[in-house]
Amino acid sequence: MEKIDWDYWLKRKSLFEIEIALLTLGLDPENHQIDYLGDHDLVDISALKSMQKDYIRRMTFIKDYRFTPYEYMVNDGEWGDYFSANNGKVLVKRFLLWLKNEDMGWKLPPELHAYIEKLNNNPKALEVVVNSPDVIKGENIPNRVKSKYEQQNKAILNKIEALGYAPLALPKEKSGRRTIKADIRDYFRDYSQMFTNDSFDNAWKRLKAEGKIKSTV
Repeated sequence: MEKIDWDYWLKRKSLFEIEIALLTLGLDPENHQIDYLGDHDLVDISALKSMQKDYIRRMTFIKDYRFTPYEYMVNDGEWGDYFSANNGKVLVKRFLLWLKNEDMGWKLPPELHAYIEKLNNNPKALEVVVNSPDVIKGENIPNRVKSKYEQQNKAILNKIEALGYAPLALPKEKSGRRTIKADIRDYFRDYSQMFTNDSFDNAWKRLKAEGKIKSTV
């Protein structure tokens, strides 16, 4: 194990995924991270030696679970209910709570394990106010945790109405003309913690399947 300034790293609000993965292995990111570009993990893999396999596997798990919703990740002042901070980063406290609550079977450095054990979940994280312009204006989420799907549905329906359309009477799509769906998708590009292109398309399909949005004949 390398000598690590745990207070510095664990009190950060967010860290790159590659940094948190290295920390779980007891490796100081300052000694191994050589650069970061886009969504590429620029770490000198060869320098990890016997830990290469564990590093690659942990990065795989982090990427697989970064947008998975968890009830214990709400009501902490951040958006959403998952540990990703987007742009290849994780929210440190949420990620550590994830390690505490989910049985990943990872062997952790004793300093990190001790820090995680001191973290408290918030089982009463029920009354959440989500403030995002034109998304859920001034509404209190009821006394239960809203799922990510519900938040996405509400965001799209609110934006449809904000543009002056009725969700159950949307203009019929015509060849060669820009659609309402395209306008709303472009709007939410600025809300990357709420939607990716794929999750927006899935939410739109879900609303149509549930009969919450319809096009006029």
